[in-house]
Amino acid sequence: MKFIVPQQDFAKALLLAGKSLMPRANLPILSNLLVNATKNKVEIVSTNLETATKIVIPGRVEVEGKVTLAGKTLGEFVAQLPQEQEITFEKLGEEVQVLTKGYKARLATIAAEEFPAIPVISGGHKIKIGAADFARAATRVAFAAAQDEGRPILTGVLCEFSGGGLAVVATDGYRLSFDEIKVLEAPKETIKIVVPARAIAEVAKTLFEMGEEIKEKAVDIVIAEGLNQMSFKIDDLEFTSRLIEGEFPNWQKVIPTSFVSRARVNKEEFTRIVRIASIFARDSGSILRLKFASGDAGAKKQTVNVSAGSGQVGSGDAQMEVEMVGPGGEIAFNYRYLLEALGVIEEEDVNFEMVESLNPGRLTGAGGSEKFFHIIMPVRLQT
Repeated sequence: MKFIVPQQDFAKALLLAGKSLMPRANLPILSNLLVNATKNKVEIVSTNLETATKIVIPGRVEVEGKVTLAGKTLGEFVAQLPQEQEITFEKLGEEVQVLTKGYKARLATIAAEEFPAIPVISGGHKIKIGAADFARAATRVAFAAAQDEGRPILTGVLCEFSGGGLAVVATDGYRLSFDEIKVLEAPKETIKIVVPARAIAEVAKTLFEMGEEIKEKAVDIVIAEGLNQMSFKIDDLEFTSRLIEGEFPNWQKVIPTSFVSRARVNKEEFTRIVRIASIFARDSGSILRLKFASGDAGAKKQTVNVSAGSGQVGSGDAQMEVEMVGPGGEIAFNYRYLLEALGVIEEEDVNFEMVESLNPGRLTGAGGSEKFFHIIMPVRLQT
């Protein structure tokens, strides 16, 4: 086995292929990349048994073959080599030699036959979606999925394809994110699947790493007929993931049918005062108290006061002006949930809507027509 590739192409491919690596895996083979050289192309694959990443790059293949070797070590070594150089990759006995002018490394290998089989989704439901739209929606939603494996279905993102659109929802039981975007091509029938949040977030991160190119790209999605696997493909990069089985909870029931108060706040300033107050919330269950008020009748000043405190540390509060409709009121949240939601809203101003202190609050971007919203469950206020 022997091939020659440009350093920049190889380094980029190894970085992308490493998305599904498990550096500290119980099975050593899961820390390895499968490198397969055939004709004039080199295929690099990684898997963690839940997801798999495959990328294909052109190369001058002198001897065909395939082998697995430590992905992290190979990636780090190639990334540090001089750019504009060509790299020779050659299997010598039980080792692989990676060589360029002035630099050489020899890496141990494991037989390619021990590498797990990667599912091939040849048929199924085919969908095409704008890469930028998909990456933005996935980023806005996936963070709200549960980290705890106690309820596996909540560690995923519900994706519902219907009527030429894609609705994505994630919730951990304490918060919920929703977004809806158009698709370029999709089957006529409605399709509902639950994708692991880690997988969909990794795809979004990879797309954003493409920079400005993302605006011109589309993602080709294939969902297996059995609704147990799916793949995302963009150019020569393919990402495959298993799907989560089970019934996603009825998320609509947690959303109030109407809100009685709405405050428009500057996102940057609101984020700042939440961060300041959160300093005093760390020893009190991470709880912040928000009080929306219209001020005295003469000044007509509308404000939000954000406060937190604990007996051991002390207390702090911050205040800013808002544009408010409705009576306002008090409500309390986990400050981490609030900051994470603000972090994915792109607009300069944010709308915060509420009913009463024990009803969920809703955050949306102000001034836009987008479908995104984020729901946060409140914490009971202590008098």
